[in-house]
Amino acid sequence: MIDGRAVMTRIHRVMDDGRRYYEDLLGGDDGVLVVPEVARFAGGKLAVGDAVVADDVPVLLAVGAAPSVTPIAGAAETPHLTSAELLHLDHLPASLGIVGGGPIALEFAQALNRLGVVVTIVMRAAAPLRGEEPEAGELVARVLRAEGVTVVTGATEIIIERSAPGGRLRWAGGQVDVERILLATGREPAMADLRPDAGGVELDQGGILVDATLRTTRSSTWAIGDAIGGAHRRFQFTHAATYEGPQAVNNALRGDAMTPTYHAMPRVTFTDPQVAAVGLTEAEARAAGHDVHVHVKLVRELGKARALGETEGFVKVVLDRSTHRLLGATIVAAHGGDMLASLTIPLNMGGDLGPVLATTFAHPTLSEALKVAVRNAVTSLG
Repeated sequence: MIDGRAVMTRIHRVMDDGRRYYEDLLGGDDGVLVVPEVARFAGGKLAVGDAVVADDVPVLLAVGAAPSVTPIAGAAETPHLTSAELLHLDHLPASLGIVGGGPIALEFAQALNRLGVVVTIVMRAAAPLRGEEPEAGELVARVLRAEGVTVVTGATEIIIERSAPGGRLRWAGGQVDVERILLATGREPAMADLRPDAGGVELDQGGILVDATLRTTRSSTWAIGDAIGGAHRRFQFTHAATYEGPQAVNNALRGDAMTPTYHAMPRVTFTDPQVAAVGLTEAEARAAGHDVHVHVKLVRELGKARALGETEGFVKVVLDRSTHRLLGATIVAAHGGDMLASLTIPLNMGGDLGPVLATTFAHPTLSEALKVAVRNAVTSLG
């Protein structure tokens, strides 16, 4: 019997410990002044609480993102949760209806189902994880169904409404009554408190518009991470912000012109198996005009995977046929995110697979699949 209150208590403790760690880290640095106030633009100036920041002081905006809610019929009249609110519950609901098919929806669906919550996940897409390799999303959906999650794809006419025990999630051809409803339809840059328009900071698709050096349209201000809009919204990851941060600081304080690149930015969905990817998918590579060569290595062919009982998944590498260079890779496997760096590094070095081919991977390990996939892909090209 799972103690739902104990589970949520531990989650709260872990989040609090993480927050305190960084507060103590910054508070213990004599060169850092922590001001626990809301920062917002007003009359062309940046105000922090009652203080106003001088125009010539470099500013770095790292305000992150907040859950966004795609308009769902009935949402205004029906109690529902965002992902942030779900994490602050004091107990696990007996049942949960989820609207969404992205990483957040899938991660919560699997985790809560394993904790004994009856989960139904409904999405408009034909398969989860739009933007990744289709077979990756299809595999995760199959795993979720096998574990007892009700997965509804291609749903239309989605509506939420009040009903006992808490709410009803309806779609064309079906419905379910649940204790709580989670709307997990993505995240958007957190602009509400900042009021960027009052400071001359222009937006792009709901987030801050930056140039190649992360500078905003306000000359003394830079932005990083989830706060950035436009095409960058695909990279709403903590590791993207930590990659951009030092470059933005050097640009702001030293007058450098460092320009981050994103062709080798890793993406990981933390389901089990994990979906880890970097670079172009097969479809994206073809759309970009590459003569594409693909090879897939099944995880179940690995001795380590069979020994662990973790046989779901595959490694897929996408190469340019003429240059034999790596264009992208997807790993669907237990610990796939941990394995991804071995293919992120060559992609970051122009796609040269020579170092991977020259490297001996220990046996038995899950990462052997990467070497075998690359070797077989290159060998089959002749």
